[in-house]
Amino acid sequence: MTGWSREIRKGAIQLCLLAQLRQRRMYGFEIIRVLRERSNGFFDLKEGTLYPALHRLEKRGLVEAETVAQEGRPPRKYYHLTLAGAAALAEAETEWNSMTSAMGDILDG
Repeated sequence: MTGWSREIRKGAIQLCLLAQLRQRRMYGFEIIRVLRERSNGFFDLKEGTLYPALHRLEKRGLVEAETVAQEGRPPRKYYHLTLAGAAALAEAETEWNSMTSAMGDILDG
């Protein structure tokens, strides 16, 4: 992955996480799988990328985590969007759409 690609993806990961959690609460490996599938492999996150990003969002109050016991298995940590997270997502989507439109205009010459 080139430096450009890494920087572009890094900036989009938090938006992707918020967008996924808008649908329903999800646990880490589920988030990884769904993002990989929905992006046709473009966002193939590793645990070392996912969990720090989720923790940053949690620290900002945009997502909350809930540990759920499972019979015969270790507990699973589910993440869900907060009201502040939903508001941040709406703002970020607007900004993203404006930016990608402007970038399209610039790149098209």
